[in-house]
Amino acid sequence: MPTVLITGCDTGLGVEFARQYAADGYRVFATCLDPDTAHATHAIQGDVRVLKLDIADLAAIDALARELRSEPIDILLSNAGLGKHHPPFAKTDYGQWHRILDVNLIGPMKLAEAFVEHVAASPMKVMAFVSSRMGSIALNLTGGSYAYRASKAGLNAVVKGLAIDLQPRHIVVLALHPGWAKTEPGARVDVDRSVAGMRAVIQRCGRHETGCFFAFNDTLLPW
Repeated sequence: MPTVLITGCDTGLGVEFARQYAADGYRVFATCLDPDTAHATHAIQGDVRVLKLDIADLAAIDALARELRSEPIDILLSNAGLGKHHPPFAKTDYGQWHRILDVNLIGPMKLAEAFVEHVAASPMKVMAFVSSRMGSIALNLTGGSYAYRASKAGLNAVVKGLAIDLQPRHIVVLALHPGWAKTEPGARVDVDRSVAGMRAVIQRCGRHETGCFFAFNDTLLPW
């Protein structure tokens, strides 16, 4: 039975990732900030274990890796993120910028380092990171959203570096854009469609595509 570890399963994409993988027969480690309030995650049918994790707490990531040290993880899915704070130029909240970098960039890097042996011990050997096309420098035609764009551009750089460093261990590393998923007002892409699309990309990608950046509809995106 394949195993997936998913961060950010408090709401939205994380809950849907857990639901879909559990429905397909995966063992699911679903991490969230507060398991006691993650009612939607607890209600998922299947082999789902809900675990506490703040992705910005580096010591907690190490502790979880030790707790799961005997568990091979086929897919390490870094989904937790912050993205709703977009002050304009000259209104930058630098404290919030640090928080966004902790969650969107530094935490995912630590996750990869802490769980690399778990992934290497599995049959599938995949690390997937939920990024955003807003992290694409080539696609930035509107400016703004400095902290969020910077965090996701940095995450994309981490993905590319990990792909090169982990290639000798046959680990596939991917960056994924979920589309404008309906986790916020005005969004266009249904959450189940977004997640199903990202899962399809994860499932079909081979080692020759490690280090690539794909949208949920399997479009290759530029850095």
